[in-house]
Amino acid sequence: MKQLESFEIPRTVIFGPGAITKTPLVVAGLRAGKILIVTGRSTTLHYASQVAQLLSGYTVDVVKYDEVDLEKTGYDLVLGVGGGRPLDMAKVYAYIHKKPLVVIPTSASHDGIASPYVSYVLSRRMYSRGKIVAPPTAIIADTSVILSAPSRLLRAGIGDLLGKIVAVRDWQLAHRLKGEEYSEYAAHLSLTSYRIVASNAARIRNFAREEDVRVLVKALIGCGVAMGIAGSSRPCSGSEHLFAHAIEMRLQEKNDEAIHGELVAIGSIVMAYLHGIKWQRIKKIAETVGLPTTLKQAGVDIDLAVEALTTAHSLRPDRYTILGDGIDREAARRALENTGLL
Repeated sequence: MKQLESFEIPRTVIFGPGAITKTPLVVAGLRAGKILIVTGRSTTLHYASQVAQLLSGYTVDVVKYDEVDLEKTGYDLVLGVGGGRPLDMAKVYAYIHKKPLVVIPTSASHDGIASPYVSYVLSRRMYSRGKIVAPPTAIIADTSVILSAPSRLLRAGIGDLLGKIVAVRDWQLAHRLKGEEYSEYAAHLSLTSYRIVASNAARIRNFAREEDVRVLVKALIGCGVAMGIAGSSRPCSGSEHLFAHAIEMRLQEKNDEAIHGELVAIGSIVMAYLHGIKWQRIKKIAETVGLPTTLKQAGVDIDLAVEALTTAHSLRPDRYTILGDGIDREAARRALENTGLL
């Protein structure tokens, strides 16, 4: 008999053109007095200021994500307005102070929109605080706002979604070989999100219409719900993400960075090859939407990619994937060559 389960998923999701104007309605139901808005530095700051104006009846502080004082108290509600880093920092603050969180994304480059979890790289930095879990109480996704985001970031959202077919296959492998707990429902939700973008890739690739963004946002929110049901990021993050994280961590050491979704797309191709999945289909979808399909296009050095493939398994020893206990440099390079990534 299975143990008692508890799902942490968003209570309210509002998305579509003009959704941001519904922020006061959402906040009114949360009985907040003083509100912290965590945002970015440029365009996202503009939208955060717009949200603050909509909430003029409340005491509101707008703070850039890298200036948030995690020890400061007194807020009743946290709003994350922006992309990856602002939303992650909003989750961290909400987790530490046990406050409700409302997520207002200004782009759709990753599945963190509805996820209770922060990025792996940030969670490593916050290791002393334990596992950070802050499920959004509400998501307000204004597709008009997201449509104005750089198209490269929107394509990166598709790249992140391409990884779901690998993540679920890794999860199934861990279930069979290691007896890891597996949720068929969560896995199905994740795969459905992958299939949505796979089948619509050619139609939405230019992100010229609001409905193109709507397809992407729905798929990303579905992934966040899948993680909430699973109680971990397992249905949406496998060996393809470990590969991306290994590269991101090394680039961070050099004060450099890459686009997360682009790295996940590259990782998905090579991990699908290792799994025996039809990696050519994943690569074709990536090409169709304009994602990088070679290391050079992604701005990744060959030696760095090989190193990532040989060390990625060690980042999360608790998370068994197709990488097993690791592959050697020769096998890593061969995988990159055979998939045309070199």
